Amino acid sequence: MILFQPEYLNELGDRDRNEDSIFPIFPQKNNTVFLVCDGVGGQAKGEIASKLICEHFPVFLDKKKNEIEDVCIFEKGLKYVEKKLQDYTKKNPDAHNMASTLTIMCLSKKENKAALGWVGDSRIYHVRDGKILFQTKDHSEVQNLLEMGEISESEAKIHHRRNVITRAVNGKTSTRIDYHKSDSILENDFFLLCSDGIMENLDNEKIENWFKADVQPETLKNQILENAKGKTKDNYSMLLIKIKETNKSLSTGKNWFW
Repeated sequence: MILFQPEYLNELGDRDRNEDSIFPIFPQKNNTVFLVCDGVGGQAKGEIASKLICEHFPVFLDKKKNEIEDVCIFEKGLKYVEKKLQDYTKKNPDAHNMASTLTIMCLSKKENKAALGWVGDSRIYHVRDGKILFQTKDHSEVQNLLEMGEISESEAKIHHRRNVITRAVNGKTSTRIDYHKSDSILENDFFLLCSDGIMENLDNEKIENWFKADVQPETLKNQILENAKGKTKDNYSMLLIKIKETNKSLSTGKNWFW
């Protein structure tokens, strides 16, 4: 696949420090691995946790690319990253409580597919001409309440526990990563990876109205920035990927990530 120039945000927002991290820091058209991580607010060294994940997960995938056959590699990659966080906390006890959300996307070099993985309430969207084809499900208390029918969508947006997550990547205990395969990517499809700061002011209605096939990524990035700047209390970060051209002849090999 060929990409338009990917766009990104990694903004401080109304905070004293930025606990969000992205990979690559300066994305290019030939990148195939993308991450957005949000250090857990209120936890010591959340910015370190998000930074370490963005450093080590791509390294693991690069080392293991000849062994990759399915998205289960995300489970192995998460264990690798958790060990790196654990090693860090052993040397830096003040970071004992650090944690972070995780979103990751791997684009296939040979086929029109992508593998998506996530932990926490940072999100990934796959959008085609204003239609949301896939949206990750938050690992959060509010999401659980929604699924149980205890609250409505409108109540969820203002719920006092809306920022409490039920899963995070940390250096103390292991967690689970959920994953999804997007098997039929087409030209002009969008992928958005973002921290919850972006979602404070960007809802599904805006995504459906803005993410049209003829919109340039830079234009859309500027819309999202204008929508968040001065209005978002949290850090806000994103990676925005648009597919320019799909592969015409598809590989039948097992290692469809690469």
